[in-house]
Amino acid sequence: MSRKRSLLSLRDRDSAISPFVAASDSKPVAPSRQGKKAVTGYFSPEMSFAMHMTARKHGMSLQDAMADAFNDWLRKMGESPVGK
Repeated sequence: MSRKRSLLSLRDRDSAISPFVAASDSKPVAPSRQGKKAVTGYFSPEMSFAMHMTARKHGMSLQDAMADAFNDWLRKMGESPVGK
């Protein structure tokens, strides 16, 4: 019987500096982005507009709305939410 791998163990495995980015290529990082990784996707203009407008309507940033959606999806898949 195989054991389910923890998402956090996978995150910790990937936390080392990437061998594809030379130290001399590093640029200043905004404090709000330190210790975080980008997650991107390509969506229709209608989806983009709807997400931006709904987030704004509820006084949220798009990033916060996406974090809520991702955490809801993790719960749906039987995983623990991990926050922002």
